[in-house]
Amino acid sequence: MPRAFTTRAAAGAFVAGGLLVAIFAVLVLQFRRELTAEIHRKMIERDAAVLHPVALQQLRDAAGLHAGTPPPAPAPVVYAGADDSFSPNSDSVLAVLATLKSAQQTGMLGVAVFDAEGNPLRAVPSSMLFVDLPPDDYLELTRMNPISHYHPEFTLTPAFGGMSPAPVLEVLLPLHYPGSNALVGVAQYFIDARPLARELAVIDARIEHQTRLTLGLGASSILLIVGVAHWGLVRAQRLIAERNERLIRANLELSLAAKASVLGQITSHLLHGLQGPVAGLRAVLATRSPHESTEDWQSAADYTARLQTMIQETVSMLSERSSSTAYELSGHDLITALRKRHEPAARTQGVALVIAGGFAACLDSNRGNLLCLIGGNLIENAVQAGPPGSTVRVTLDLVDDGVFLSVADEGAGIPEEVLHRLFQPGRSSKSGGTGLGLAISHLLALEIGAELALVRTGPGGTLFSVNLPLRAESL
Repeated sequence: MPRAFTTRAAAGAFVAGGLLVAIFAVLVLQFRRELTAEIHRKMIERDAAVLHPVALQQLRDAAGLHAGTPPPAPAPVVYAGADDSFSPNSDSVLAVLATLKSAQQTGMLGVAVFDAEGNPLRAVPSSMLFVDLPPDDYLELTRMNPISHYHPEFTLTPAFGGMSPAPVLEVLLPLHYPGSNALVGVAQYFIDARPLARELAVIDARIEHQTRLTLGLGASSILLIVGVAHWGLVRAQRLIAERNERLIRANLELSLAAKASVLGQITSHLLHGLQGPVAGLRAVLATRSPHESTEDWQSAADYTARLQTMIQETVSMLSERSSSTAYELSGHDLITALRKRHEPAARTQGVALVIAGGFAACLDSNRGNLLCLIGGNLIENAVQAGPPGSTVRVTLDLVDDGVFLSVADEGAGIPEEVLHRLFQPGRSSKSGGTGLGLAISHLLALEIGAELALVRTGPGGTLFSVNLPLRAESL
């Protein structure tokens, strides 16, 4: 698989993973902000929910009301001033003032009360400065809705004890009689919110911890999923590339098989045409005068005899494949045949041919003869590649329920430019060679279910191996 594709896929997976992590982080942080704000709101409103029933009960008690008693009618109020000297003349106002008793509760910094119009009536402590009710707050109070304001840094005046800025909770409660929606007054509470601030800090810390944990686990999960998806994509692409390569190789082998089939037909025709001339040449050599016997004539006679033997063997093999004749060959038979066929040529080249191994198990004649042809091609190449005085070592033995054939020479090795297309026709390291030997051997190996492979090559020599399963049904 191209490295460029792998790099692009990795970059794409990295970008996709980063984008998903960023989106997940934004969603989690937004959820955290909303959750934190909602928890703060609920806790800030908690004191208002607790104080409101208490203030209403104080109002009812001061007015002397019981369940089912109608509320008193409102009366105008006359104020003498903004301090303790004012003189309210309304029963409702007196009842509202009763809520000031809440100032005695622990944690209460101050309490102020307002009438139904939002005018200040009295405060505890009396030195506390009145602040007019904001219009928005007053409108919400007329709807009988309590209001809570949290001030993290509230400047405390001497009226509150002269403390440094501290968190304060301001609670505004609408006061009304039972069964009535008419506002009769407003109670304003200033509560020490340091315990609340500590609670909020603890909650914020827990939410922050959970957020970090969620972000970590979520990001890890996203990256893991993206990584697994990227691995699956790369693996799928690799499988596709491998299958494409196998298809290309199969097409090439089919092409070579077709060429080999044509070559076989041409070879059969050529052998048929050569049988007569070679036989006649041998007859001429046999009838020559004894006085004409020289070394050259003897060499010509030997080569002619070898050529005729090869033609006869090839014709015999072609005849066997086209007929139903079959027999068995043991490992010893194969070694004997290889030694008999190739030792003379090795001696002529000045190369020692050492064939070792052998086994009693038998191969059918078809597979055995084709294995001999493959081994013969490899031996001939090795003999030609080795310098005079070198050794060609051949091993034929059983290894793991299969026949293992190896041929090693002591030549200079196969050139680099030939290795790339070693088993294709036209690639040869020998002067005048066609490269058909290894190509045909490769096709013959495929024919019998064997594997022909180059094990090593270099200045120290070349080693080829052939692995053939014993059982034909395993092909």
